[in-house]
Amino acid sequence: MGHIYNSITELIGHTPIVEFHRLEKALGLKGRIAGKLEYFNPAGSHKDRAALEIIEEAEKRGEISPDKTTLVEFTSGNMGIGIASVAAAKGYKVKLGVQNGVSIERSKLMEAYGSELVNPPEELIAGVFEKGIEAFKDVYKWMIETTEGGWSTWQLSNPDNPGAHYKHTAPEIWEDTDGKIDIFVGGVGTGGSTHGVGKFLKEKNNAIKVVIAQPDVKDVEKPVVKGVEDGGFHGIHAVHDENGLNPMAPTNFNEKYVDEYETVTYAETLRAIHLLARYEGIFIGASSGAALAIAIKQALREENKGKLIVPLLPDNGERYLSEDLQRIRPEVESKAGF
Repeated sequence: MGHIYNSITELIGHTPIVEFHRLEKALGLKGRIAGKLEYFNPAGSHKDRAALEIIEEAEKRGEISPDKTTLVEFTSGNMGIGIASVAAAKGYKVKLGVQNGVSIERSKLMEAYGSELVNPPEELIAGVFEKGIEAFKDVYKWMIETTEGGWSTWQLSNPDNPGAHYKHTAPEIWEDTDGKIDIFVGGVGTGGSTHGVGKFLKEKNNAIKVVIAQPDVKDVEKPVVKGVEDGGFHGIHAVHDENGLNPMAPTNFNEKYVDEYETVTYAETLRAIHLLARYEGIFIGASSGAALAIAIKQALREENKGKLIVPLLPDNGERYLSEDLQRIRPEVESKAGF
């Protein structure tokens, strides 16, 4: 029987989980790795889920409507793309403040969906690394005040962000693995996906281990903003520094649902990306590579023999080609250790 969808928003979610059998064999892994491929969402990342949830929940509350609202967000790329896509499908105007270091591909994608791109004044964002996540409030305030009918999706503190993953992403993982998942690996950008998935899985089975991948803060100078080509991670946030929880941790993030933090280096991230492309025909982005690298390190442990490890892979590598993510760097990747 035929089926014609009414909107691209109906295609968000239900992304596949694929076990990486050839990778497991090539590396002699003891555990099993099955990646949640979020780039199968229509606008290409897990942020499609949060964008849809934030917009539709606000609509239900009567806070926004296409005839009077311009959606506003400050973004490093994927959330902006997700919001722009959903907004276009629903008839909203969108204004996006773009962070420094956003790849060319992501900027062009936001533009393609009809978004207005702006660069907030440097003085508003210059103190973020000193003041922490709270400094972004000034950026959002400026964007709303300079936008007619502006309404901020405020991904860093909006409970509908983790809510999307609690209601949809995590149940998909639970159902597709028949509840057999042993370890979940995620990262922390806005805190939405790992918080939402971790909370749901812990409620189903508290024995499931939730592992956070974070860049080795000793490995790069500024892990949040540096790009792949200049020796850093693009879009991978360090939740902890040497002094504990750092001020870049978003409001959505909750340590309650985390069992372990494991650092990942630049070399490990690149190695994981290139191994998956070589052995499984799947080309992933940098944050996905970091999660996969941690999953590989978990799968190499004797105590995880036979366990099912599911890393959340947010997007693919096509939107980072301008950063030369695809290029093999033997002198770097030899330091990976797997």
